[in-house]
Amino acid sequence: MEVETIAAPTILTAYNWPTTSDRYRRVARFTEYLFSRIERLHAQGFDSKWKDVNLNARVPGLERFRAAQEWLNANTATVGMRR
Repeated sequence: MEVETIAAPTILTAYNWPTTSDRYRRVARFTEYLFSRIERLHAQGFDSKWKDVNLNARVPGLERFRAAQEWLNANTATVGMRR
């Protein structure tokens, strides 16, 4: 039996809060926490789809969250440029 399927990429987006706001700081803290631990999600026990996450991916028409870009700029060597 053949089942037709489609694949749809998933992105995590955030509102562009002012950098001085508490909400910006919360999203920035979440971003740092997630990005700095992304390799842990590749371990056994987590869904294998986590291995497909590309923190360096660009989405045309969307600007990357400032804290995420700053983290990537500082940590590209440790994360590597997958894909």
